[in-house]
Amino acid sequence: MRRGIAAAAMLAAAFAASGETKAPATAAERVRSLAAQSYSRYLDLLPHEETLAIGAGPRMDRLEPFVSAEHEERQRAHHRRVLAALKAIAARGLGETDRVTHQLLELQTRWALERLEFPLAEHAMLTPLDGGGLAADLVQLLTRQPFRDEADLRAWMRRLAKYPALLAAARKRLSAGLEHGVTTPRVLVERSLDQWARIATDDPRSSALWTPASRFPALEADYEKLLAVTVLPAMRDFTRFVREEYLPRARTSDGIAAIPEGERIYRMLVRQSTTTDLTPEQIHAMGLAEVKRIQLQVMLAAGKAGFKGELKDLRTWLRTDPANFPFTTPEEVLAHLRAIHARILPQLPKLFSRLPRTPLEIRLTDPAIAASMPAQWHPPSADGTRPGVFAMPVRDPREVSRVTLTSLLAHEGMPGHHLEGTLARELKLPAFRRDLWINAYGEGWALYAESLGHEMGLYEETVPLIGRYLDELYRAARLVADTGLHAKGWTRAQAGEFMAEQGGLSQASAEREVLRYMAWPAQALGYKVGEITIRDLRSQAERRLAERFDVREFHRRVLEQGQVPLGLLQERIRRWLEKYNSRAGISSKMSRRPPQ
Repeated sequence: MRRGIAAAAMLAAAFAASGETKAPATAAERVRSLAAQSYSRYLDLLPHEETLAIGAGPRMDRLEPFVSAEHEERQRAHHRRVLAALKAIAARGLGETDRVTHQLLELQTRWALERLEFPLAEHAMLTPLDGGGLAADLVQLLTRQPFRDEADLRAWMRRLAKYPALLAAARKRLSAGLEHGVTTPRVLVERSLDQWARIATDDPRSSALWTPASRFPALEADYEKLLAVTVLPAMRDFTRFVREEYLPRARTSDGIAAIPEGERIYRMLVRQSTTTDLTPEQIHAMGLAEVKRIQLQVMLAAGKAGFKGELKDLRTWLRTDPANFPFTTPEEVLAHLRAIHARILPQLPKLFSRLPRTPLEIRLTDPAIAASMPAQWHPPSADGTRPGVFAMPVRDPREVSRVTLTSLLAHEGMPGHHLEGTLARELKLPAFRRDLWINAYGEGWALYAESLGHEMGLYEETVPLIGRYLDELYRAARLVADTGLHAKGWTRAQAGEFMAEQGGLSQASAEREVLRYMAWPAQALGYKVGEITIRDLRSQAERRLAERFDVREFHRRVLEQGQVPLGLLQERIRRWLEKYNSRAGISSKMSRRPPQ
């Protein structure tokens, strides 16, 4: 009883702070209000997330020392307040959208509190990937910060002036990690230092941070002074600490199980990354079965192209054909991708009843991070100032194979991340849900989207067909290598050998993949677990509905509530089929089993 009163008081106080004079009356109004207020407070705590998710906004000149222990305690307090307020709002009787909002608020809040129990920041800050790595995150923030006029650049300058404080907090946190045996693998720290070298230069004009100043000559002098006097010296001091004090003591082990409580951390990350209760052991076995299944498809496709060797030799065989490596400039790579995109667009109405309004742009990844970043999609801004972007890293255009570019673009662009993610941003949902990322759903959809290329005629030629199955194969092999590294004591070499020999990757690609699993434990599991779930739901719908099955309607049902955990997606599709069949007078019981 007291908890409910306290939660209601907190909600009323939040309304007063936002300028509202009348507290919400119904449960639906209360859950919507809580969703809006909690997201606003979340962006106050992590203002850089406003820029990444929304674009221009009132917080675009702010930066918090979010890796400090003190700041993490503020985050905990926020999440506890949200949970307390949420408990006072009964979910029973809510409509579907509000009920899902209630569930997602609780889930996301509990996940955040669970992650804050563990030293994840100590592990992630010196990785070369965004989503944790300080250097990569800074470049990503720079590329997505609005620079419409001089006022925007001045906002960025005020934000950048706070970066030394973030680095000071990071250094303190990393030093504590050294004392407690929680460090980043040494090989990842070295890759991170390579990124810092492109940022923390002696000459401000040669830094990766210089780009926006070149657009506003009147502010160049002020910007150069900020970099030269305040920002770059702090960065160079930080990198000296990393190189001289941290790197020699960074761990040489590969899996996260090697750090204190590492096994618990990994199992927690597996649950959150897959949104299932599958254990690492079950996922490992699932991966082995999927690898075996897909290897047969790869070899059948390769056989049609005249290949007669073993899987481990396929990549070498593909390299012998110069037609598979036709590019001499980065612009030629972009032109090829844009031509594929042009083929995809007219096919989409066959599969989807609604398409995103915001366009997709295909660009090169920023050179400062291209050496260690995968190809990836960046969502459009909510304010319309930034389109969706497929960022393609091109280190050497002569090394870019056309074999997998078709499936890659289907994954990152249309009908993959761009279609799903942009449609979610155009739904009438609470703001936090439009920007929500649930790994198994998002990556599972994108991998499923690659398979839709068959229905769009993208794989009629044998080379893209081989590439499509090779891409699916290494996603299956990830299940084995990731769990091997973090739950079974595999070394980096063992995981790389599996990815090359069984996953169909070149040795260099296998090594890069394994570094990614080391930096981002369990993230790579979401692709296959999510894709299997969506594929299984479609198969069940096709069996239940037979000739009444409409793929456009199935996709609408999967996408209409934005990103949700896999269990909730299964429940929603089950309810839809039961309602559909009850109207048709047909009894239907749908499988509720987890992915196998």
